[in-house]
Order: sequence, then structure tokens, then C-alpha cells
Amino acid sequence: MIDPAPPAARSSWNSPTAPLSLAAYITWLAIAVDPLRDLLNERLAFDARTLIGATGLVLQILLFVRRANTALLDRDVAVRRLVLAQAVAALLAIWGLPQSGSMAVLLILVAAQMFAVYPLRTALLLTLAINAVLAALLIAHWGTASAIPALLSYVGFQAFAALTTTYARRAEEARDALRAINAELLATRQLLLESARGEERLRLSRELHDIAGHKLTALKLQLRMIEREVAEPQRKGVGDCMRLSDELLADVRGVVDTLRAHDGIDLHAALRALAPSLSRPVLRFELDAAARPATLDQAQALLRVAQEGLTNALRHAACATIVLRLQRHDQGIELQIEDDGRAQALPDEGNGLRGMRERLAALGGALSIAVRPEGGLRLSAQLPVSP
Repeated sequence: MIDPAPPAARSSWNSPTAPLSLAAYITWLAIAVDPLRDLLNERLAFDARTLIGATGLVLQILLFVRRANTALLDRDVAVRRLVLAQAVAALLAIWGLPQSGSMAVLLILVAAQMFAVYPLRTALLLTLAINAVLAALLIAHWGTASAIPALLSYVGFQAFAALTTTYARRAEEARDALRAINAELLATRQLLLESARGEERLRLSRELHDIAGHKLTALKLQLRMIEREVAEPQRKGVGDCMRLSDELLADVRGVVDTLRAHDGIDLHAALRALAPSLSRPVLRFELDAAARPATLDQAQALLRVAQEGLTNALRHAACATIVLRLQRHDQGIELQIEDDGRAQALPDEGNGLRGMRERLAALGGALSIAVRPEGGLRLSAQLPVSP
């Protein structure tokens, strides 16, 4: 059975249609109008310096769009490089088109992104270095007296933009943390409910087998004894009673077999509760109905492995699809988490992987990690049929 995780609209500030992106497009268009108008009116000479400035202006917005379409996973290095490249492109535009004083506004857009994707100290150092270059460019073109006030205004706007995106990023991180905690609580609740249902099924099957089954067998023996002692006219009625008791005993055994067929804990609902509300990556479930852990401890171990594996894949894999697979084998139960990400080598084993390995080993199971031939990782957790 294959189910996709429920889709959700992408609302991150990092998306191409987020408010920051829309504001950036409008700002860039407003900035690009000045040099274009000057070129058309022949107030700006089209020389090598102007060409470099125009190239920087165009390159900055192209890099911005590329960054907005790049998945932001765990402050990805690719996103940081794109933001830094935007800063270089903006400085080229400021140098090549000094007649347009609005070119420095591009650095406000850069600062808004930089404080969202870099650690605070690194973002501060980079912003200081960029503004030092900006100060040199402004002083060279406008002189110190005019450049300093303009520089202070640009730095103030950069600080405002940086604070805005920093708070937005922190709010998203807090929201994601709450969503993860909520998913964990829902999964645990589903697991406990299924455990209670499994215990009740087991109790009912035992009661039916031990009480109803034994008493019906005793009733059959009594009817056989009566059949030998009664006269011929009454034997037909006794025979009918024996036939009914046989049918009832067969029905009771059928119910017991049905209840026993569902021994173990159904993990399906608990695993689906872990699904994040994201449109990308897509999470698919392949869940075998016969794959049922024998005990609550086994079910909890597999649930925690699934939770840790999904978290790692979402943070580090940069993948389009994650497959969560639960299967039953002759040797036991296997849980797999597979992604189509960029990993080409096994990751360093941290506390999360060590914790999963220890949890499974305590129940007689094992954990293995492999690199898929087409890229990405496959994490497999195996548990025996019985602990």
C-alpha cells in the first residue's frame, strides 16, 4: 500500500512567491529603471564599466531567483553561496553604475537573506566587510561628506531587513519544532491506542478459548453420555443438540483464529502521524498489513527509528521523495527509510544513529545504513518476530 503524505502549501520565506521575494522583484525593477532611462536618454555612456554594472544588476536578480528556488535545508551551503554571490553582483552594479544612487539598495536585499541563512556572527562579519567595500565605492564617487550619511542610511535599512528576516526565520523554526512535537505526540497516542486494542483482542481471544471453548466441549461430552442412555425417540433431539454445539464450537474457534490473526501492534496510523505537512519532499508509505511488532517495546523502537530517520532525511538529504517501508519477513519485521537525495557516502554516526542502534540491539534487532546506487541513503531497522 502506497500513500503520499498530505500536501501543504509552501509558505517559507525562502520560496519564490514569499512576501520577501515579491518585494525584492518590485525593488529590483524600481532600481533598474534609472540606468535604463539614462541609457535611452544618452545620459549614460555604454562603456565597459557600464556593461559590468549592468551585468551585476541582472546577475543579482538571477541569483536571487535561483536562491529562492533552492531548498533551504539546515542552512544549506548552496544557499549561502548564492547569497554571497548576490553581494558580489550588487557591489559590481554599484561600481559600474555609480550615477544611480539606488544601486546600494540591492545590499539591503542581501542583508535580509544573509542573516537568515548564516550564523549570527558570520553574518555580522560578512555584512561589515560588504559595507566596508560599499563605503570605499561611495567615497570614491561622491566624496566623504556625501558618502557617510548615505552609508549610514543604507546600513540602517540593512539592519531593519536583517532583523525582520531573523525573526521570521526563528518563528518558522519554532513552528516547525511545535509541528514535530505534535506529530510525535499524535504518533505516540496512536501507538498506545493500538496497544490497548491489541491487549483487548488478546484478552477476548483467551476468554473465548478458555471459557466458551472448554464449556462447549464439556457440553458435547455430556450430550454423548445422554445419547447412550435415552430411548430411541429422544436420540434425534439429542443429536440435534450435539450438532448445534459442534457448530457453535467451530464458530468460537473461528472468532478466536480471527482475533489471533491480528496479534501484535498495528503501526500504520502511528507512522502516518509522523508525516510532516510539507509539499516537498513527498513522503510515501509502503506498509505491509502483516508487519506487526509483537510488543509495545518493539513498536516504540520502530516508531522512534522512523521519527529519527525522517528528521535526518528532511534536514540533510535535500531530496524530492522519501519512502517509508514496513515489511514482514521470515526473520522478523523490517522498517526502511529511503531518500533520493544527494548523499554519495555514509554519514558520520552521531548520537541519533547510535541511539537507534542501541534501542534496536536491546530488543535483539539491528540497524544498517547503505548508499543507494542512484544516490541517497537507505536506513533499515530489523527486529525479530518475537523479542
